[in-house]
Amino acid sequence: MNKKILAALILNIFVVVSTTAIVASYFFHSNNPLVLTGFHSFMFFTTDSNVFAAIVSLILIPYEIQILRGKREKLPHFAVVLKYMGMTSVMLTFITVMTLLLPVYDVKFLLLGTAAYMHIAGPIAALVTFLFLETDSKIRMPETLLALIPTIIYGAVYLTQVVIIGEQNGGWRDFYTFNKGGYWFITMPIVLSVTYLIAFITRLIHNRMGRAKNG
Repeated sequence: MNKKILAALILNIFVVVSTTAIVASYFFHSNNPLVLTGFHSFMFFTTDSNVFAAIVSLILIPYEIQILRGKREKLPHFAVVLKYMGMTSVMLTFITVMTLLLPVYDVKFLLLGTAAYMHIAGPIAALVTFLFLETDSKIRMPETLLALIPTIIYGAVYLTQVVIIGEQNGGWRDFYTFNKGGYWFITMPIVLSVTYLIAFITRLIHNRMGRAKNG
C-alpha cells in the first residue's frame, strides 16, 4: 500500500471536513469579533484561502482513492499544481497572522477556537501534504507564477474596497492594516514578494522530495 498517499488522503479528508464545518458555523454563530458571520466572512483572505485549499483537497481525494485501489499510478499534474496554489495561499495566511496580526489583535482571537484551524492547522496540513506526500509530479519554474493568482485577485479586491472606495464610502475597513499610513503601495508589493518566496521555497522542497522518492 502507498503509505504516503494514504496519509495524504487522510489529511485531505481532514481539511475538507474541518473547513466545511467551520465555514458553515459562520452562518449560525461566531464568538470571535474578528470573524464576520455568513457571507461577510468571505471578506477575509483567511476564509477564502482555506476554502480554496479545501476545494483542492476535495479534487485530490478521488485520485488518491484510485491510487490506493491500484487503478492509477500517480496524481494528475493539474491537481498537484492546484494543491501548490492552495498551499501557498494558506501559508500566506499563516505568515500574515504570525507576523502582522498578532501584534495588533488579541492572541485568543487569532490562535484559539476555530481560528486555530484556519490560521494554523489548515495551513500546516496543506504544507505537509504538498511537501512530503503528494510529490509524484514536479512543479516547473514558470508554474511558481500560478501560485500568485489567488493573492493577486484578493489583493485587487482589497485595494479597491479599502483604498479606492474607502470605509467611509461603504468599502471595507483596513482590517489587515495593509494601508496603514497610506502605504499600500509598499505593503502590497511586499505581500506579493512574500507569496512568491513561499512558492519558490516550497517548490524546491517538493521537487527534491519527489526526486528522493524516485531515486
